[in-house]
Amino acid sequence: MSTDKPRRLGRGLEALLAGHPATSEPKNGREEKPRSALRSIALSQIRPNPMQPRKQFSDAELRDLEASIRSNGLLQPVTVRAAASGHEFFLIAGERRFRAVQRLGWREVPAIVRDESEVDDKSLLTLALVENLQRSDLNPIEEGEGYQQLIAQFSLSQQEVADVVGKDRSTVANTVRLLALPSQVRRMVREGELSIGHARALLSLGDDHRMIELAKAIVAEGLNVREVERRVREAGTKRAKARHATARPEATRPPEVARIEEELRRRLQTDAKVHLGAKNAGELRIPFYSADDLERLLDIVLGASREAL
Repeated sequence: MSTDKPRRLGRGLEALLAGHPATSEPKNGREEKPRSALRSIALSQIRPNPMQPRKQFSDAELRDLEASIRSNGLLQPVTVRAAASGHEFFLIAGERRFRAVQRLGWREVPAIVRDESEVDDKSLLTLALVENLQRSDLNPIEEGEGYQQLIAQFSLSQQEVADVVGKDRSTVANTVRLLALPSQVRRMVREGELSIGHARALLSLGDDHRMIELAKAIVAEGLNVREVERRVREAGTKRAKARHATARPEATRPPEVARIEEELRRRLQTDAKVHLGAKNAGELRIPFYSADDLERLLDIVLGASREAL
């Protein structure tokens, strides 16, 4: 038996993803028309979800699903949104099932039909994203692209996205940060050559060329995440030493300052620096290399007390 905890749905999405038609509360003793209905729809009338965050569908997975449907039938209908014309429908949930029955040569498929007034474009994207998250079908890059599309297209904050999909804001922020990786490294994450832990460690390098070279080394040498983090720290230390070698020597500093700096670098994964002044005053400098990098540092420093932006 699996010990994995089920993923949470965002508030209000349970009803939208329910497998049964929803009925409005009766008013004045009369039952209103159901908000959605189960129908058999011609496959030729159904269009893929234009906002589907999942870009890759495994042929092996589809073959397995085909075999299951051939033996047991379609146990769960797809969910679609009716277009204004009434003659066309867009998939909300169930694209794998839709593709499988297409391959089986079906002409029609059972579908729960939602009205266009119930499911707007934001819901179309959100529901497809949540369905894939529920089934762990998205790779980390697709997940980050889905979050970013919600942010960019519908002007949502990271906290609002987190509320919708049932995730912590820091999880959404860290996943969106993966989009800052060079395209070559994103492809390696998308194809499963690099884990999300590898990818997050690489981001700390802050340099595309170094990220690509270390990503290649991860694949070639089979490096685990801990080893990658060690190499990233070493690269940061070498850069710091190179800068210090060309800089004007500072006055002798207490060894405790160097120890604090090293602890900060390990914790923050950036080249933190303590500058001492007179009478034990000074300043702490924590560099960041992008807006996403700043978000990451704020999450570490402020933690749960950080107010949603």
